[in-house]
Amino acid sequence: MDESILKLQKDILSLPCRDGLVSILIYGSIISDESAAKDIDIIIVVKKVDFTINSLFELLASRYSDLDFNVYSYKEILSGLSFYTREFKLEYIAKGLCIYGENIFQDEFRKVDNYRYKQSILIRSTEHLQMVRRKYFVASINNNQKFYFLKKYFLRISKNILLFNGVDNHSSVNKMNQKEISKKLVKIGMFDTLPNIDRIKTVDEYFGLFGLISKALIRCKKDFDSL
Repeated sequence: MDESILKLQKDILSLPCRDGLVSILIYGSIISDESAAKDIDIIIVVKKVDFTINSLFELLASRYSDLDFNVYSYKEILSGLSFYTREFKLEYIAKGLCIYGENIFQDEFRKVDNYRYKQSILIRSTEHLQMVRRKYFVASINNNQKFYFLKKYFLRISKNILLFNGVDNHSSVNKMNQKEISKKLVKIGMFDTLPNIDRIKTVDEYFGLFGLISKALIRCKKDFDSL
């Protein structure tokens, strides 16, 4: 564990709100490469969501300029009320690094059935596709930023489609690059053609790849409806 994470873990133990905390997990790039991470992705579970946990956020804000977080009460987690695409996200955060309490999401993920898991992936992937279209058509960012965003979400949704089809899990799919993932998607009939990523030079060309994503999601939806 990185020294700064160990320091954060130690400082959480001294917070006045520590007795109200149930579980804190971090995940994403900060685990794999903290020096390159632009933010901290964190899940916070508390006994009660109220003003008493302000001290935790003051601590986090003093360390990280960009916080990407979710806060849930323990009862919300146990009831399944915690998030709309919880089954998809559960697999991801169940493998996160727990820096306080226990990783309660591991047990929650074991309860997920195949139908709800696939449904959550399909919903999340469709939401991501809409995000991409909003960024491309109206976002006030430059072309380099758009290119980065399109590349990021083409990879992310491609991974989702593999997960939906049961070809891989989060651990294995996150070790693959875009070319490897695209080859698998062609092999299982989700992509009609293998995209030549290396030859794409413009934002418009990259956005064109999302036609493959749209067709693949339609096929996933058809498969899901037959369950």
